[in-house]
Amino acid sequence: MPEWIWDAIDWVFPPHCLGCGLEGEIICPECYGTIKRVPTNVCPYCNAYVSKVGHCPNCANRKPAYTQFRAFAYYGGVVREAIHHLKYQNDVGVARVLASYLLKVIQAENWEIDLVVPIPLSKRKQEQRGYNQAERLAKPVAEALKKPITTEGLSRIREKASQVDLNVQSRRENVRGVFEAEPAIVKGKRILLIDDVFTTGATLESASQALRDAKSGLVYAVTVGKSDFNVS
Repeated sequence: MPEWIWDAIDWVFPPHCLGCGLEGEIICPECYGTIKRVPTNVCPYCNAYVSKVGHCPNCANRKPAYTQFRAFAYYGGVVREAIHHLKYQNDVGVARVLASYLLKVIQAENWEIDLVVPIPLSKRKQEQRGYNQAERLAKPVAEALKKPITTEGLSRIREKASQVDLNVQSRRENVRGVFEAEPAIVKGKRILLIDDVFTTGATLESASQALRDAKSGLVYAVTVGKSDFNVS
């Protein structure tokens, strides 16, 4: 919808801050100030802090299918609350706000992008939920970047088992071969891959590998939140 319609909706039904409840904004300036942003000096594969440019020890000897990953903030506080509203309540207003945060990250990195691709849900989960939170984020991002978006270029071809209580390697094995990309759509395209939360990167790695197997160009990945995950 045009921006003026959203402004009218906010005027008729004023939003309340997800952090403090203050009327007027979904995340007020004070609560925005409490967000723990991911710093610039981080590993380009997992966003772990590094004291100098380069990869963290856990990523030094591996090369995922994506070229670079960036998250906006650490997964906690008002960011966690906003992602939950988006994920479980289909809050499109929250999606617009979080998408604006993703744009800050994307524009700072100055990536050259041809196509925006949200991480897809399985067919069963999509039917149950009725929407895909990653797609809710990706649409306003694509619109702001003036780039096409596709929900057909990448699909989830099988269910994965629960990732809970799995270590990093087990999570990677659990999502291996979960995705399939359509060469007719992604071949030669530089991809911006969008999801809500990065935990170990296993999902982004599997999706990126499917895109590269379909002869895509470089893949850049971005999420709103980055979880603090024990990598043991």
